Amino acid sequence: MLGVVVALAAVGAGGRFGARAAGLLVDGGASTAPSGLYAAEDEGVGVVDPALGPGPYPELSPGAVSGSLSDAGLDPSWAVSVRDPTSGDEVFDQNGGQAIIPASNLKLMTTTSLLDAVGADTRWTTSVVAEPDGGYTLVGGGDPLLASTESAYHGEGPRPATSQELAERTARALSAQGVTSISLGYDESLFTGPTRHPDWSEGDMEYVNDVSALTIDQGDDSGDPGAAAARTFAEQLTAAGITVDGEPTARTADGSASTVAQVESLPLSQIVQLCLRHSDNAIAENLLRHLAIAQGLPADFAGGVTALEQRMRALGVWSDADSLHDGSGLSGNNRLTSDTLSRIVVVAAGSDDMRAGLAGMPVAAATGSLETRYLDSSSSAGAGLVRAKTGTLDVASTLTGYTPTADGSIAVFTIVINGSGTEARPFLDRLAAALTGCRCAA
Repeated sequence: MLGVVVALAAVGAGGRFGARAAGLLVDGGASTAPSGLYAAEDEGVGVVDPALGPGPYPELSPGAVSGSLSDAGLDPSWAVSVRDPTSGDEVFDQNGGQAIIPASNLKLMTTTSLLDAVGADTRWTTSVVAEPDGGYTLVGGGDPLLASTESAYHGEGPRPATSQELAERTARALSAQGVTSISLGYDESLFTGPTRHPDWSEGDMEYVNDVSALTIDQGDDSGDPGAAAARTFAEQLTAAGITVDGEPTARTADGSASTVAQVESLPLSQIVQLCLRHSDNAIAENLLRHLAIAQGLPADFAGGVTALEQRMRALGVWSDADSLHDGSGLSGNNRLTSDTLSRIVVVAAGSDDMRAGLAGMPVAAATGSLETRYLDSSSSAGAGLVRAKTGTLDVASTLTGYTPTADGSIAVFTIVINGSGTEARPFLDRLAAALTGCRCAA
């Protein structure tokens, strides 16, 4: 069984909004965290305090860090990396250079790289265009959160764009032109290639849908999310007073087509925060394709992982042991080192754009994939203080993030246990909580 890397990784294979349990920021949900834990909720910028910045913080003592992990039961087979966020120096390293299965900790790389490439304020547009041949086309712009209606969206925070609003805007524009009936096509050509990865089993599709540039309500199980989205939109357009003749058909919008109506996605910063908080695989794979586009590469799996490697190299967080296959971490063939994972947190802390992602990492005993963890005596010291990305496959459990220590330092960590899945989570949590309770300042 390969070692632990200190870092909080996304729990399990990830979650879809409709399947996750209600939590602190979910409508109608209740926090599992102790009362009085929170300062103030700052919409879109984190839930407990501002995201980790570059410091300065009191320097970490390597000896104290090592002692706290040893006392917490560190196994020599685990991969662990602990860094000082101010200097970026690694103060503890166990198996840190070994290639491990990162599971959903890979999402930290995908999201942080895209924030760096295009900026936290980036938005994507879903539009309806008028074609030269007299038809109309619904054009997908790769908004991973486009909802059918406001009530259909089950996430917390700001509401995403809806196809209902797009249908109403389109109907008003067409009615003003005297148009009451149209033929409708749909264009999802912004993304190319296979819609699911060959490494993903049928069982994996419980945790991710087919990847498309045109989805509504994060797709469905039809195997054709673009067609399903177009049918939903056609029904909404009809309800808004514009008749759609026949079934929508796939097409590529003409370059000279004129825009009739459009809606914009949430800013990338907020999309990333939702992706990390709930370890959302569908969002991650969508963002991987946007990264490929930003790097001038084909918007498919191959182009995405090439773009991700390029960006990781540019950020100085790539090692020769790393190997990428998708953007979500669902593939069991992905490999990263714990050194790589802990380093990305330090790098992100130094950038306004990338730091927006850190604000979305789950909070122990409070939000997202850490909501129901850190509740027993061995890990409760980390409740409300540990902020980390979870990751779980049948063969891997990972955690990457950061925590304040008992004496005012900050410990950035990655902890990885390969060879175990959900049963390894208590060990990860215990080690991270040991850093929270450590008097680790030099």
